[in-house]
Amino acid sequence: MRLSIIGLAIAASAPTALAQNTSGVFGPVIDEGESGWEYRITYDPDDEDFNQRFHYQRAINGAMRWRVIAQVRSTDDSDFDPDYLRGELVWQVTPDEQDYQSGFRFEGRYRFDDRPGDVTVHWINQWKHIDDWTFRFIVGATQQIGNDPADGILIQTRSSATTALGEGPKLGLEWFGEYGSTSDWLDLDDQEHQIGPVAVWNLGNDWSLYTGALFGATDASADTNLRLRISKEY
Repeated sequence: MRLSIIGLAIAASAPTALAQNTSGVFGPVIDEGESGWEYRITYDPDDEDFNQRFHYQRAINGAMRWRVIAQVRSTDDSDFDPDYLRGELVWQVTPDEQDYQSGFRFEGRYRFDDRPGDVTVHWINQWKHIDDWTFRFIVGATQQIGNDPADGILIQTRSSATTALGEGPKLGLEWFGEYGSTSDWLDLDDQEHQIGPVAVWNLGNDWSLYTGALFGATDASADTNLRLRISKEY
């Protein structure tokens, strides 16, 4: 599946969202008629915990696409404890023919175990065909709601640089950052930043395999996340 279909959303609850990061760096481009599903799993070798999520998505038209997500997580009680349910809507606002693309993703999430839910807006930016590279940069703003929400609006960014190696996989680098909120901006050591490599293989018949790893760049970040995704496009 195209990298824009391998939709990439903040996982788990702030401010420790990156501890088990099933998120990705998604693009704004919508293909009319597209649909597909994806399974993701992230493993933290330090805690020996993993998160798993499944999503299904379908384009409404050539500019909008919805997605529904369910995620489970490892806890003391179960390896398959319900984590959250989320709905998303992506809106492509730029014309298809230009190299720079922009759009927005709107999310609403319900978390289990009396944890706060949230609503999020992402501003998505993508630049293609720059020396055969594609660059993405996303800014996210999250307002928690429900039980014991965080003060202020939580701010996140994510970015990626990817390129294709002939008939081989798409290779690149992804970065995720969380900074605190508008009412409690964190010092650098307390912020969560992760960076790591990614490879995406086209398996044929509209199947794809994503593999990657993230490594903590600050004291507050998880040391290592190992990530795998299997996608099918229809």
